[in-house]
Amino acid sequence: MPAKGKYFFNENDDCKITDPLYEKYRYTSQQHPLLLLLLFIAIAFWTTLIVIFFVTDVSIAFGVVLFIYLLLCIGSLFRRWLTLFGVIIWISFVTIGYVSIFEKENDFPPWEQVPFFLFLIFMVYTMLPFRMRDAVILSSLSALSHIIVLSIVYVNVFLLVQLLANAVIFLCGNLMGAFHKRQMQVASWDLYRYTLKCIQVRMKLKIEKRQQENLLLSILPAHISMEMKLAIIERLKETNDNRQMHDNNFHSLYVKRHQNVSILYADIVGFTRLASDCSPKELVVMLNELFGKFDQIAKENECMRIKILGDCYYCVSGLPVSLPVHARNCVKMGLDMCEAIKQVREATGVDINMRVGIHSGNVLCGVIGLRKWQYDVWSHDVSLANRMESAGVPGRVHITEATLNHLGKAYEVEEGNGHLRDPYLESMNIKTYLVIDPRSKQCVSNNHLPKTRVNDGLKMRASVRMTRYLESWGAARPFAHLNHRESVSSDSSASQGRRRKVRLAMVHGAELEEQDGGEQGSSGV
Repeated sequence: MPAKGKYFFNENDDCKITDPLYEKYRYTSQQHPLLLLLLFIAIAFWTTLIVIFFVTDVSIAFGVVLFIYLLLCIGSLFRRWLTLFGVIIWISFVTIGYVSIFEKENDFPPWEQVPFFLFLIFMVYTMLPFRMRDAVILSSLSALSHIIVLSIVYVNVFLLVQLLANAVIFLCGNLMGAFHKRQMQVASWDLYRYTLKCIQVRMKLKIEKRQQENLLLSILPAHISMEMKLAIIERLKETNDNRQMHDNNFHSLYVKRHQNVSILYADIVGFTRLASDCSPKELVVMLNELFGKFDQIAKENECMRIKILGDCYYCVSGLPVSLPVHARNCVKMGLDMCEAIKQVREATGVDINMRVGIHSGNVLCGVIGLRKWQYDVWSHDVSLANRMESAGVPGRVHITEATLNHLGKAYEVEEGNGHLRDPYLESMNIKTYLVIDPRSKQCVSNNHLPKTRVNDGLKMRASVRMTRYLESWGAARPFAHLNHRESVSSDSSASQGRRRKVRLAMVHGAELEEQDGGEQGSSGV
C-alpha cells in the first residue's frame, strides 16, 4: 500500500522534481494552457470594451492604450513571472465570482455561482502553472471562501443542508482535478524522460558516428571509404531479409589506377640494434612517438602514409588527387625525415640514421580481400621504390631518374651509384641520384658522433634518452591516450621486470659501467 498522501501531495520517486531542466520543461509545457486562458480573458475584455464603447459615451482611449502596452510587455514578463500570472488570474476569477454574487444583493439562492467556482477549481488544476500542493490549497480556498461567504450573508432554514451539498460538489471537483493533475504530472515526467533519453541517444549516436567516420578515414582514404559505404547501403536496400545477406563486407574490387605519383620508402638504420637494448614497452612507445612525427611531416608535405612495416615507413604523393609537384613533396618529406632523425642523433647520442628511397611512376591503389580492410598500393614502380630504399645511403634521399625528371631544377643532385649496391638496379640498368639537402650548405657537417650527455653523473640507456627526446617534440601521436609506458602491454616476464628494478636501484653502479662499455663499443665502430 502506498504511504499516506503519496498520490496527491508528495511527489513520487519517479516524479521527484529535482532536475532544473525538468522544471524548465514543466513551466514551458504549462504555458500553453495559460496562454489559452489569457486569450480567453483578452477576448472577453475586448468584447466588453466594444460593448461599453457603443453603449456609453465614455472615452476609453486611455484604457485601450494601456491594455495594448501591457500586451506588448507581457511577452518578456511571462516566462519570468509565470507563477505570479497564475495567482493574479486566480484572484481575478475569484473576484469576478463574488461580484456576480453580490450584485444581486440578497436575492440569490445558496447554489449561486457554484458552477462558476467549480470551473475555477478545474482551471486551477488543469490550466494554471501550480504544483500539486499549491493547486490543492488554492482550490480549497476557493471552495471554502464560497461556503463561508454564503453562510454569513444568507439566512435560511435549510442552509446547512444546502452548504453541505455545495461542499460535496466542491470536494468531488477537487478530487477529480487532483487526480487529473497527478496523471498529467506522471505523463509529463515520463514524456520528459523519454524525450531526454532520445536526445541523449541521438547525441551519442552522432558522436559515435563521427568517431566511426574518423576511424574509417584513418584506415581508408575518403574517396574509397565513401564508395564502399555507398555500395554497402545499396546492397542493404536490395536485401529485404538480413538473414539472407552474406557476412562479407563487400564484393566489389575497389582498385584504381593512378599515374604520375611518387612513392617514398624510408627505413631507420640502426634501429634493430637500438631495439635490442630496450624493452617491448619502450620500443612501442618510441615507434609511436617517431611515427607520429613522420605523420605530421607527411601532412605538411601533402603525402599519404600507406603503411608501417616494423621500422619501415612508406607513403605516396599524388593520391587520390593528382599533384604536379608530387616528386617535390616526396623529396621534401624525405629530407625532413632525415633532418628529424639527425636532430635525434645529435640530441641523444644514439647511433641511428634514415635511409630514404623515392621513385615516380604509376600505381594500382585500393582495397582487396573480404576481411580486414587495408588500403595499399601495388605496381612494379612500388617494388622499385623499395629497392631504392634498400640500396640507399644512410642520411640521404635516393631517387631514380624518373623522379629527377619530375623535380626539374628544384634540388641539386649527385650520382647515387645504386647499381653498385643492388643487383636488381644493375640488371634493370636504372640510374640513381642522391639529393643534396639545401640545409647542409648552411652549417658545417660533423661526421663524429657527439658524446652522450651526462646529467649529474647519471647516464641513461639509449632507448630512454631517445624516448624522452621524442616526447619533447610535441607531435600528434597515433595513440596519444597512452601517456605512460605502463599503458602498453609488455611481453617481458616477471624475472625481467625484477632485473630492471635492480638496474634502476643500482643506477650509479652497474648501469653506469654498462653504459661506459656501450659507448666504447660505439666509438670503436
